[in-house]
Amino acid sequence: MRKLSLAAQAVCIASLCNSPALAGPEYAFDRLQLESILADLKAWLPGAWDSYPQVWHERKVTMPEEGEHEHWYRSFALIDAPQVGEVVFYGQINLGGRDGPVLPRTEILYKAWIDEARGVVVINGQPPADAMRFRDLQDHPELWSEVRMRDPDAINCDFIWRRDGEQLMAVLEGKTDDRRKYGPGTCSYISSSGAEFYADAEWVLTPEELWVYDINKIRGVRFIGREDRTHIRLYRARSYSCTVKTRDDQPDTVHAAYDRGFTASLRSSRDLEFTLLRALYPSIDRPGLEDKLRLMLMPAGTDEPLAVAEAPPRAPLIRLDADGASVACSLE
Repeated sequence: MRKLSLAAQAVCIASLCNSPALAGPEYAFDRLQLESILADLKAWLPGAWDSYPQVWHERKVTMPEEGEHEHWYRSFALIDAPQVGEVVFYGQINLGGRDGPVLPRTEILYKAWIDEARGVVVINGQPPADAMRFRDLQDHPELWSEVRMRDPDAINCDFIWRRDGEQLMAVLEGKTDDRRKYGPGTCSYISSSGAEFYADAEWVLTPEELWVYDINKIRGVRFIGREDRTHIRLYRARSYSCTVKTRDDQPDTVHAAYDRGFTASLRSSRDLEFTLLRALYPSIDRPGLEDKLRLMLMPAGTDEPLAVAEAPPRAPLIRLDADGASVACSLE
């Protein structure tokens, strides 16, 4: 994410000027370049993403003044739904990890298309009609042919994507000039209640990271997003199978885990938990941070490890034996 600092600087400058951030340089992307952006979106966005590495860093290293960011597990799937569009994603957010509750109203259909006139790839997002029926749609391909957007004609804002070096960046922008009155990269309109709605959002995507912020205001009062305008940093999660053994006379327990903060309980001589977390950890022998995979064993309800095993990122196997328990996690 080498460009984020520049984006953050732009946001700060815009805030000091008491006006919204602008969309950035106006590059003229041709059809082939736009097709390349869309192809990368289709390749990079699908999968599972988790922000626990950011939460861990904030708790253990540096806490932002506004407090820690929310812990999101965010999943996207490229689905076959031609009744919605040619390129369609489904996404949702689970709070606190994969097995946490779905954040209400985050079950979204995303239709992606190329707008040559504007030189961008556009994504329009909206919840499905009968959203509860289609929750966890990524796991139910038998329903893909039945899903519909709730009311596509009511979409007021476009998510416009451009390439910026080795990453893709998107900002929210009004569909028409009157909805961009605060400048490029903004979206505002009068809601059905007669109040002005204002949205400011930015996503930054690479194959391994997805940084997002989304700020919504009604009558100038923020009701979604953070005052510090900082991103929730999500990291691609990879699946591991973790086998837990506690006593010879007990059967092994196998967990469908992942490497961005999966936690499960176990019982040996006392109640314990293990966490599998790939993150950027403070380096021991040099300045800066180091990307590592850790398997940690902790007393239940705490985050202070009793024992830690380390391995390189995407290690095929990581194992920990401590406190009468054995945990072995293998990459799937």
